[in-house]
Amino acid sequence: MKSPSTALFTASNLISALRSVLTIPIVLLLLDGRNIEAFWWCLAAAFTDWLDGFVARKTETVSEWGMIIDPIADKILVVSVMLVMLFKQIIPPWFSGVIIARDVIIIACGWWLKWRHSLVLPSLMSGKIAVTSIAFSGILALIVTSNHPAVQILMVLSTCAMAVSLWQYGKRMYGILR
Repeated sequence: MKSPSTALFTASNLISALRSVLTIPIVLLLLDGRNIEAFWWCLAAAFTDWLDGFVARKTETVSEWGMIIDPIADKILVVSVMLVMLFKQIIPPWFSGVIIARDVIIIACGWWLKWRHSLVLPSLMSGKIAVTSIAFSGILALIVTSNHPAVQILMVLSTCAMAVSLWQYGKRMYGILR
């Protein structure tokens, strides 16, 4: 695969941006208590997360912009939905706090690396696994309750996945800066 381009308007980047747009109906449906409909929109948004990477690799249009837009779209979607779910008492405060803290750390470090060293760290598989496990936790909590044992287990596993991904991002950043 060739090096990332500097192209902004690629199909994969537009798919990533679409994920941010899909946040709006999901949030509105959640606020209206239409959790099952929100569930289906969440699945569509999760599909775009897989699709953007697939399209970028297949069309060889991996770009530096995509490495920025994709994780930002993930964070917009996840944090927005988690905040509404916290407000609606669908998920517990500790879980949304862990999610938001991890995202703030990753975003702050990413901006610092870009500003200070002109580097963009690509997403890691552990980060994708963490976001996927968060999504499954939230989606399942929409259907049942956050007190359901399966949701509790998924939230614990998600927290572990977030810790691993944060550690790996830190390790990669440290290795680059050395």
